[in-house]
Amino acid sequence: MPRNKISDIVEGRILQLLRWGYSQSLIVNILKLDGIHVSQPTVSNVEQKIGRQRNSESKIKIFRKKPSQTPSIIKKVIEKIDVKEPPTQRAIAKDLHISQSTVSNIIKNSGFTLRKKQKVQKLTSSNVMKRGQRSFKLYRRLARGRYKNFITTDETWFYLDETSGRRKVCYIKKTDPDYDRMIIQQNTSRPKGFMVWGGVSSQGKTTLRFVTPGTKVNSNYYINNVLKPFLTKDVPRLFRKGKKLKWIFHQDSAPSHTAKETIKFLEQNKIHYITPQEWMPASPDAAPMDYSIWGHLKQQLNKTRIDSIEELKKKILYEWRKMSQTYIDKVLASWPRRVLKIYQARGSHIEHRL
Repeated sequence: MPRNKISDIVEGRILQLLRWGYSQSLIVNILKLDGIHVSQPTVSNVEQKIGRQRNSESKIKIFRKKPSQTPSIIKKVIEKIDVKEPPTQRAIAKDLHISQSTVSNIIKNSGFTLRKKQKVQKLTSSNVMKRGQRSFKLYRRLARGRYKNFITTDETWFYLDETSGRRKVCYIKKTDPDYDRMIIQQNTSRPKGFMVWGGVSSQGKTTLRFVTPGTKVNSNYYINNVLKPFLTKDVPRLFRKGKKLKWIFHQDSAPSHTAKETIKFLEQNKIHYITPQEWMPASPDAAPMDYSIWGHLKQQLNKTRIDSIEELKKKILYEWRKMSQTYIDKVLASWPRRVLKIYQARGSHIEHRL
């Protein structure tokens, strides 16, 4: 028995709905609402180009959108992102005439991930060489819990304009953006602030020592205003005579630390310390005060607005007292691992490897 014919108009309507992406069952229902009664097999036959008795022998082709994730497109996307300064995903999508979601999926499926670049200390070839040469010996002095014998110290600057309580991100409406909230005005004059010295150990924290603004921190100032009170007040409190731990002093390579007078003072007082020849130059990534303690303290200060130098000092002392030993122990425990990373990186940067 011959099949019922469908008109060219009905077939054209079915083909149009197919091109728009409707399912076969949904097409049957749409046509039914228009008073056209066709079965789902009829729609299927039209899609497969074999169902209708028609005068023309030519087959009706249904053109489908070319898939965007072709090997060629994938290769082009990877070539664009696998560089030091890659363009944005939006720019890649526009250039290759594909959607941004397609670019994102290709990047994800190709094993790439987006990471924020780390600001690091500039290293010369000499710095890299010395870090590579000295790191393993230093690691052995810190490994297997021996870092607990150290008091690690450092200085840093605290500025009043860093404690405004302002965040570095904000939300804006796309339709009505408030551009004023997107800027942070900075004072072009010299900011108000001061230098602070401090240190931590497995036995606790040292007293913070504030440097009067305008004071030149040379070896004489460092010995009389930092090292002497440190040895007479901090050390006896942190490492009591009854304890078996033999403490070791750590400082970085600041000029006042490596001056002949400072070294002579440490030797005369029989202080065990990491010498300038043992310490790695340009290595805040291997100094606990630099890579964690000071940053944590400044982060806490930035949560509230501080309007005066005296208020800033009080807040620093408050946050210093509040800093838990549990946090300090965690920071110190990562010290040997960081130094070993430097050795494994042959003296190069490690921040992006952590």
